[in-house]
Amino acid sequence: MVLSSIRSVVSVGRSQVHVYFLCPKKVLGMPAIVVRHGSFKGMLLKKDKKRIDERDAFRADPTKMVKHMLKKAGLRVALPDNHRPVTITCTGAIFEEYVPPEGDGKVSALSTEGAKQRLERVKNVGVSQVHVRKIRRHEPEFMPSEFAWKAQQIYIKANKTLQEFDRAELHSLVTEKCYPDMISGFRYKTIRWNLMESIEKPKVVHVRTTDMLSKGNLYGQVTVRMHTKQTLAIYDRFGRLMIGSERVSKDILEYIVFEKHLVNIYGSWRIHGKIIPSWLVNSHEPILRTLLANEEEFKSVHNM
Repeated sequence: MVLSSIRSVVSVGRSQVHVYFLCPKKVLGMPAIVVRHGSFKGMLLKKDKKRIDERDAFRADPTKMVKHMLKKAGLRVALPDNHRPVTITCTGAIFEEYVPPEGDGKVSALSTEGAKQRLERVKNVGVSQVHVRKIRRHEPEFMPSEFAWKAQQIYIKANKTLQEFDRAELHSLVTEKCYPDMISGFRYKTIRWNLMESIEKPKVVHVRTTDMLSKGNLYGQVTVRMHTKQTLAIYDRFGRLMIGSERVSKDILEYIVFEKHLVNIYGSWRIHGKIIPSWLVNSHEPILRTLLANEEEFKSVHNM
């Protein structure tokens, strides 16, 4: 039997496959596989089946094709790059986080709760003074009472810079850890923020220092309590008000953490984060969002 005289070409998908009809188990001395295509019955060569399987695998996962080509060219396949950028200009978290007393800013100083709060502050003063002395070794002019007003000015300038979205200036006012948290969700948004007045003077309530990577590589964190009256309005990209108001001011109690790399002679105090007590989490008003409605929803609303 002359096998080459009865060879036919059958289209499978987008490719053409050579199929031999009425053949034994071996075609021209090569192993073959019986295949069915429509009303035809024939045999597909294993090398063609392997090529089709590889093509389907490459379409499902393009990285396999890259690895196959590199291996075929004799190049070593590189391991996945799981490295993350590291910075030593700031720490990655708030260490020994300050725990604000419940009802702070609302409880009278003459009440029982107010007396408990004053007692807790007295206990914290002793520990904070030890860390204040460590900060003064690198910054002799550091005074907690004066720093509180300086911190408030940094806080105001950072919020004003966020309105203008000046990234270069914002990096000089907030740390690398705080920066992504501060700008998150504000893309294509318009912010209108203003600090009207201070209800209470800013106060340093917590001071801590720590070493990182090596002993002597000192970082300082200062928590400042700010009780102010502010206005905030956020508009979406369509100019519609999402939250807040530019006319109605609100009393805001915040605990802002400032950090400095003390051993760096060019270091400066920057905003590192904000402490939000558990009893203040559910005190925010809902956000109004403008979404794109599909055709069915639009017709149903229009018919109403």
